[in-house]
Amino acid sequence: MRMRGFIPLFLSILLIAPINSFAQGFQLYSQEVSYLKMMLDCPKEKVLSPMKGFGELYICTFGKSNSIKLFISEKPDSDRVLNIGLLWNDWKNNIGYEIHSDLKEVKDTLNFIVDMYVPAKREEINQAFWDSKSVDFSTSEFFIYYTHKAGLQKDERLIVIEEK
Repeated sequence: MRMRGFIPLFLSILLIAPINSFAQGFQLYSQEVSYLKMMLDCPKEKVLSPMKGFGELYICTFGKSNSIKLFISEKPDSDRVLNIGLLWNDWKNNIGYEIHSDLKEVKDTLNFIVDMYVPAKREEINQAFWDSKSVDFSTSEFFIYYTHKAGLQKDERLIVIEEK
């Protein structure tokens, strides 16, 4: 009888706690895709088949203005993750998408991704993401690249996490 109560509690803890914060590096590509799909409840997703020199690419597009894209790239000919990227098209002029559209969603997603993979760099990455210059970081497991490209109508903010 005691096991009946323990099993649902154990499973709920597994689903709530990020598995990667205790792991060294990424899980398998298929596991990362499944986990992020479950946690982010992606409304618009697609998978691009592997092409010469590239592995499979999972893309999740979300936000009211579809301005946020999450990418998971597979290493060619493997089930390993090459990198995970978060791209936000930050509209700075209102041409039908609102200024800084999907701001809350991108903040939440950025914090989720950083807490999953590089929690020790949360403050630095958050500060960089809202700044207008590109910067690189690293931890013992990951390289983190942030790029900012200013445009006339929108800024492109991209964070990429890559295993060492």
